[in-house]
Amino acid sequence: DPVFEGIKEEAPGDRDAKRFISDHSREARYFINSLAQRDNTLLKAARSIVEFQRDFFSGGPRFLKPLTLKDVAGEIGVHEATVSRITTAKYVQTDWGLFELKFFFTNSISGAGSSGSRVSKVAAKEVIKEILAEADPEKKISDQKLADLLARRGINLARRTVAKYRKELD
Repeated sequence: DPVFEGIKEEAPGDRDAKRFISDHSREARYFINSLAQRDNTLLKAARSIVEFQRDFFSGGPRFLKPLTLKDVAGEIGVHEATVSRITTAKYVQTDWGLFELKFFFTNSISGAGSSGSRVSKVAAKEVIKEILAEADPEKKISDQKLADLLARRGINLARRTVAKYRKELD
């Protein structure tokens, strides 16, 4: 800081004052640089998440893809623990609502069919919601029937898993 450098020059005989100013100026610069680096890492992580989850941002939760901390860490050149820390308690406003950055890291469920596509747990739940919304409210769909309907859409889930997701969705 120029102010402290000026004070340092004004005190030519006071070595303790000069040393104090030099030490604390160096610490302040280090602290400011650390904050800038942290901001830069957060920005890189957020950009990477947006790129990986492009379909979510244009189409909604149904299009959330499986994503791991390792994927983002590899993309931006930091350790997984860094990505975990930097995305904790950070949020992004989307067309679909406000989401914590951690929301975009989701488990995958292997899909069926020739494409062998992978879908996230969140996307599978969204498809279950759609199927139940389209169904006749008078007719109750069994968990097994729901699992069969999901399989036709390329999402193979065990009946137990369908029941668990259904319960989580109420």
